[in-house]
Amino acid sequence: MTLLAILVPLVALCVVARGVGFLLLVGVVTALAMLVDGLAPLQEVGAGLALLFAIPPQVFLARYQHDATLERSGAAVPFFALGLMVLLLLACGRAGSTVFPAGLCTMVAGLVAVVCRQSMVWQWAGLLTCIEGVLLSAVLGRQPVVLGVAALAGAVVLLLGGMCIHRIMPRLVAVRAAGRHGRRTGPAGGGSNT
Repeated sequence: MTLLAILVPLVALCVVARGVGFLLLVGVVTALAMLVDGLAPLQEVGAGLALLFAIPPQVFLARYQHDATLERSGAAVPFFALGLMVLLLLACGRAGSTVFPAGLCTMVAGLVAVVCRQSMVWQWAGLLTCIEGVLLSAVLGRQPVVLGVAALAGAVVLLLGGMCIHRIMPRLVAVRAAGRHGRRTGPAGGGSNT
């Protein structure tokens, strides 16, 4: 277990606290944690998938307006996720596990973001954080079947989340065009009334 693998759940807590902006950092740290022990094909595929599920949401969301949904849940949500991680660590310690469950802690952080946040973009980031945790567990546990299932689930979450956001959130281009159109018709209308 490396320091990078221990850092993945801590960065996942940043997704719970601050949203999709930290998803890219989760993907990069997860990929580095997978590759630090060597360059086996399973590790390379897992690192590639971790980046694949972290980079496109950032690029995709840059074309849409900021999701300004007011969050009813307050600042206690990240601490709730941290408390669940500590309970998970204590349970693993009692079970005799000597390995830090980095993937499980990352999944817990993602699930807390899905359950406790109301914004669709935040929940999408939480689901993708869960996928990052499953990928990390699969690579660290040398389980190619779990990696394949996580890849399929991640592709579904990536596509369905993107389709939902495309359908609901207003695009920046349309908002800018409507603003320009309103400015053009505004003075012309005002001039005809005088």
